[in-house]
Amino acid sequence: MSGLEVVQVRYGERVTTKSAVLHDYASYGLPDGDLRMDYNFWVLRDGSRTMLLDTGYDIGARDWLGEQPVIPTADALALLGIDPLDVSTVITSHFHYDHIGHLGLFRNAEVVAGVAEYDYWFGKWHRAELDGEFATAGHLEAVRLAEREGRLKLVSEETEVSPGVTVHPVGGHSPGELLTVVEERLIMAADAAHFYEQIENEWPFFAFTDLGEMRRALTFINRLAAETGATVIPGHDGRVRDRFPALAGPAAGVATVLG
Repeated sequence: MSGLEVVQVRYGERVTTKSAVLHDYASYGLPDGDLRMDYNFWVLRDGSRTMLLDTGYDIGARDWLGEQPVIPTADALALLGIDPLDVSTVITSHFHYDHIGHLGLFRNAEVVAGVAEYDYWFGKWHRAELDGEFATAGHLEAVRLAEREGRLKLVSEETEVSPGVTVHPVGGHSPGELLTVVEERLIMAADAAHFYEQIENEWPFFAFTDLGEMRRALTFINRLAAETGATVIPGHDGRVRDRFPALAGPAAGVATVLG
């Protein structure tokens, strides 16, 4: 395998339905059905660098939507032989609880985030408007610490954050939602597209800050995939594990090799 190894780590899971998570699903005139929803973070590594896309969160500390724990982030990293202090970069796709809940583990990492994401959530925090939202002051504290220590990199346009790793701000689900493209072979959609149905049909998710942006993001994902030949990885679809092999070794039960 050349280039960066990309590993998806499943730290939680739940079963939901299409009608529950796809916006206006009834309008499509199709039968409902279950969807396996995985909660993931992703490791990008080669011989010289270890990066993360998102971090997961402590499911046991707060049950948001009925998630079931699979493995704590720290334990999963240990199985992968990764010391959080050795991680050089953490890309935060957005600031929702299930994506930055363990950001504080990575005290030496540069933290990459969208300008719009920072402005939106920190604005809400300062106005005491976080109640009932998918972001918490406790999780945002880790972003603020990275900023104080000079480790926060905010992006507002297509940006190469490390050789072969480029982020694209697309918004929609959250104002500063980022796509991460790895060596033009993988498009890590995170919450710009939770499920394969969204990519195949450009169907929006039920949770969004801007529906038009979300639709445009789905169109952009498909256009980018067509232009580059890259494989799109939806952020929460349990079927990703059916399409890619498990990582060999002790993490086989929770880690999937994407490329």
